[in-house]
Amino acid sequence: MPIPADRLAKRYTAKQFTEWRARWSGIEPDEALRTPPFGTTEDGLLDFRGITMRKPGLGWLKKFNHAQFKMCDFTAASLAETNCSLCIFQDCVFDYTDLNNFRDYGCHFTNCRFYRSEWQVGAIGFDTSSAARGEYQSRYINCHFENIKLTKTVIDDPQFIDCNFVFKKLSGLDFGCSGFVACRFIGAFQDLTFRGTYEREDDRVRKGHPEFAGFTDVSFERAALQWFDMRGGFRCDHLRMPSDGSAFTADLPRLCADRASLLERMNDPPLHKIASRYFDLYCRFAGEQKIQIVSRFELIEIASNAGEPDTLADTLYTTLKSTYATPT
Repeated sequence: MPIPADRLAKRYTAKQFTEWRARWSGIEPDEALRTPPFGTTEDGLLDFRGITMRKPGLGWLKKFNHAQFKMCDFTAASLAETNCSLCIFQDCVFDYTDLNNFRDYGCHFTNCRFYRSEWQVGAIGFDTSSAARGEYQSRYINCHFENIKLTKTVIDDPQFIDCNFVFKKLSGLDFGCSGFVACRFIGAFQDLTFRGTYEREDDRVRKGHPEFAGFTDVSFERAALQWFDMRGGFRCDHLRMPSDGSAFTADLPRLCADRASLLERMNDPPLHKIASRYFDLYCRFAGEQKIQIVSRFELIEIASNAGEPDTLADTLYTTLKSTYATPT
């Protein structure tokens, strides 16, 4: 019986990690995948805890094509330097897993958990330059991502369905043309980019418009949002904003069309300065993006950088929200 992807992660010691990794000495990884030498864990998952998939010293990536991994526990394992094409991962655990330079080309992950793993300098939702449209469509269904490291990982156009994103702070990541359906964001999210069109011209020619790019029925109710850079017509349908009222969805074209008149009515120079700076940042996308998320924390940051009090930011936030908030 599969276990829930969002169940609480177990606590382990460094000694356990060391023991799990040491037991694989002398065991060929490919043979171990065919005949798991350590049976199953107490949760009934195939015990691959501590395994290293790629032999040290190889000058090339480990490759898996059309492989299937079902009910596997990869806690404290290493899948680093691995290229997975059109593979299936179902009911798998990636707790404290080394996924650095792990490359996902059209893989499907179902009911999987990623907890405190490192997935840096990798690729999520990619295809090959000669692939047909939709040939490599990565999907993550009912997966749980919690406090994983994603530094310098590139993301193209994966689809996330019924997934949890739980982070103390996730920042500085370009989600590309990702699609999110019935997902939940919990924690702090800052300086993230979401695109409604492919950035590269050759991708636009080869793949056309990204079919799934956008937020659909997504909850930010337990999230703190700041600087969500949405562009290229990134779709926003049925978003539930933070329950503390710290962000709202705005009609960006209307807001920017009123920019001059809004600034003209602001007689307070510091308030005028804060608003002008904010409009400069977001109105450049008004011609391509219908909806933008406006965050109170963004305005507070601008005010702080200008040496102005939070009260001015709150005044501007209240003004914008009362006039330009629009449901999605």
